[in-house]
Amino acid sequence: MTGTAAAPSFAARFLRLTGDAGWRVALHALPYALACGVITEGAVQLRLAVLWKLPMVALVLASLYLAVLLGSHVSTLRLAGRSGRALAPLRHLLAMTARISAESAVMALVGLLVALALVGALDIGIATVEPASGARWPSTVLRAIATLAALTALVVMLAAGTALSGSALGGAVGFSTAGRELFRRSERTTAVICTAIFLGTAVAIGATRLLGMADLGPPILAAALAKAAGFLALTVPLSVGAAVMAADA
Repeated sequence: MTGTAAAPSFAARFLRLTGDAGWRVALHALPYALACGVITEGAVQLRLAVLWKLPMVALVLASLYLAVLLGSHVSTLRLAGRSGRALAPLRHLLAMTARISAESAVMALVGLLVALALVGALDIGIATVEPASGARWPSTVLRAIATLAALTALVVMLAAGTALSGSALGGAVGFSTAGRELFRRSERTTAVICTAIFLGTAVAIGATRLLGMADLGPPILAAALAKAAGFLALTVPLSVGAAVMAADA
């Protein structure tokens, strides 16, 4: 009596591809992560109003988006090489990249407008209620809005990476199709995003402490490098997760 071997779980395939392609993704995404770290530290150090920091935030998101797209493609190359699947022609891949990026930009703009609208509503609420001095709820609500905006950006990047990986494997996967796939497999999407957030935060905190003890240069340089390490650690799970989810679609 012969039995059929069970297919590896999503977590097993995710970890296997991370071990195979993770360092390659990190190597390709390193310049973008460094740009993210430097720009983020610059935004923190500059004493500007939030509105004037929006262009710097947009540069960080654009750099991280490019890092995730490139990392997703690197992961897909490794995945296709192991499974023997043929890749789409370069012309098709470039056309799909332009289409996916345009759709992602629209979704990111919608998310930004919603976040700004919520901040405006918060300002109106503060002006109406006039909270007592020392009240914490305005800052708590503002942090919740920032967290929601960051999560939206990560979902957009994961959907874009999934769409590009699916297109590289021979399909014509648009952003909306990839987004529906992410919502259909919401437990996997949540696992990938939570892993990326946890790893990015842990690496950034660890790098901050290590660079602070090493005393390698000015504190602003150490802070920028620590943030870059966090962005780099964030990119790897998003890229690998996008490739695995595209292969499953």
